[in-house]
Amino acid sequence: MKILIPVDGSPHSLNAVGYAISLAAALSVEPQLLLLNVQRSVASGNVKRFINAGTIDEYERELGMQALYAARQALEAAGCAYQYHLSEGQPAAAITKYAVEQGVTLIVIGAHGESGLGARLLGSVVDQVLKSSELPVTVIH
Repeated sequence: MKILIPVDGSPHSLNAVGYAISLAAALSVEPQLLLLNVQRSVASGNVKRFINAGTIDEYERELGMQALYAARQALEAAGCAYQYHLSEGQPAAAITKYAVEQGVTLIVIGAHGESGLGARLLGSVVDQVLKSSELPVTVIH
């Protein structure tokens, strides 16, 4: 069993990690746990004209590693093996694409999405994953 846990550093995504740890402990065979952080690209408009691609990539990597930090600490404290991946793009699309590419069995995602105007215009990441994924998705509050 492969379990994908999209992580954005929010308390809700850490709740999803906690759920995955509990699930892993309850299974007779240790699952593969995959953490994924997706950064929305900051390189839009004129940004690329003033900041080189390497600097942008490093900035996005740093943000991604910060978002993964607490999740990685929780998994390590629980003695769970895991892999992590950083991605860039539209979060829901990147999550569903990565899940398919990795042959994931289950997506465990925290009930955290865009807030305010972003939620009204884009919908929450969780809603988009639920609508676009053909895989089972467990939403944790």
